[in-house]
Amino acid sequence: MLERIPTGIPGFDEVLGGGIPRESLFLIAGPSGTGKTIMCVQLSYFNAQRGRRVVYASFDEGKRLVDYMKTFGWDLEALIRKGDMALLDLVTVKGVGVADYVNMILEKLKELKAEILVIDSLTTLILSLPELSEARMVIDLLRRLKPPGTTIIATANMVSGSKRIGVGVEEVVADGVVLLRRVIYRGEQRIRLMVLKLRGSSHSRRFHEVVITDKGVQVIPIA
Repeated sequence: MLERIPTGIPGFDEVLGGGIPRESLFLIAGPSGTGKTIMCVQLSYFNAQRGRRVVYASFDEGKRLVDYMKTFGWDLEALIRKGDMALLDLVTVKGVGVADYVNMILEKLKELKAEILVIDSLTTLILSLPELSEARMVIDLLRRLKPPGTTIIATANMVSGSKRIGVGVEEVVADGVVLLRRVIYRGEQRIRLMVLKLRGSSHSRRFHEVVITDKGVQVIPIA
């Protein structure tokens, strides 16, 4: 039996067969506006409230996340003050290389003794590499050097209409991949989710609808 990390996202754990496998590298992929960041913050907030410390490394939003997520009633500042969560604003860090980013993340993981690391987005980190051929090596290094027991949850960007996830490396190295995509149904834009893979675990193989409300994200099976 795999140990699982609950997501706190209604309907999502059932789709995953019980939650995110502990110590895995789990990827949430999709175009802009499909709810990737909201899902990551929601599961971070849920777990930090329950004693699982979280490091959230933000390459795309930074400290603006704190204000954005108040819309859903999530007080990230309170968790940060308590030491249950750390938000690394890597948007404002300039003039450093990937190795420096990785070292900053690893240091914060050890300092906080975190069980969960969120990288939002992994694609942005990879694109800062001089050569994309180094991407897999960097991800493997991060996985080897992270503290034992840490689960990595990362987002990957996609261009609308493209089938390629990020730069192509992210999907290969991940243990689990969830794909979000926009569809038009009866003239209305909707978001659908499918689990592409989840190593060592049974999971739903159907599409599910994703609904973003004032309480966060919900995953709803499609009849």
